[in-house]
Amino acid sequence: MLTLTDVVREYRLGGETVRALDGVAMTIEPGRFVSIVGPSGAGKSTLLHLLGALDSPTSGSITFRGGEIGDLTDDSRSEFRLRQVGFIFQFFNLLPTMSAWENVAVPRLLATGAHRGARRRATELLELVGLADRAEHRPAELSGGQMQRVAIARALMMDPPLVLADEPTGNLDSRTGADIMNLLAEIAHDASGERAVVMVTHDQQAAHSTDRIITLRDGRIHSDESPTPPTVSEAPA
Repeated sequence: MLTLTDVVREYRLGGETVRALDGVAMTIEPGRFVSIVGPSGAGKSTLLHLLGALDSPTSGSITFRGGEIGDLTDDSRSEFRLRQVGFIFQFFNLLPTMSAWENVAVPRLLATGAHRGARRRATELLELVGLADRAEHRPAELSGGQMQRVAIARALMMDPPLVLADEPTGNLDSRTGADIMNLLAEIAHDASGERAVVMVTHDQQAAHSTDRIITLRDGRIHSDESPTPPTVSEAPA
């Protein structure tokens, strides 16, 4: 689905050039739940921004389903983000004056400008994430876990093949965070097998519940591995 080849991203900071990503090469396959981990400053957020066409590489190639996205125009990047990518954020980014279903429907309304069919689809997605009974509630009337579920439903509104999650459990307690991780895994592993979920996280426990862990250090891939499921010890005879 996504292929990065020798991707470099540099920024000017004061009078110096900072290389946030340094020759990153990787492939993201559909049907997989991938986590990106590493210390602060390793390049995790920069990589996520490039995957979601929020930014462009200084050099190198990023292809999505065979098409180059690294050098899209601003308008083309906006269209790509709207139709191909669903974003999930640590602090939910819900609109406080809108109900849950209205928040979920925002991407459809932005894409078509038409209200028709948006409420039905938003309600279906709220049911998928277990919040059908909260469709009319505003964010202030929801718990943190419920707001994150609304945000996940919103990310799925345009049925994107790529879902990007930035610290989706970082503002949640451990039990609620585990529920969100299970939901994200279900989204990545649904019957279609055509969607990938990529998550940036500092939570090693959350990372080890994904299919693949990519560790960044100093803008480079330090390791790329599939977690080994824990073995069940036999009871002593």
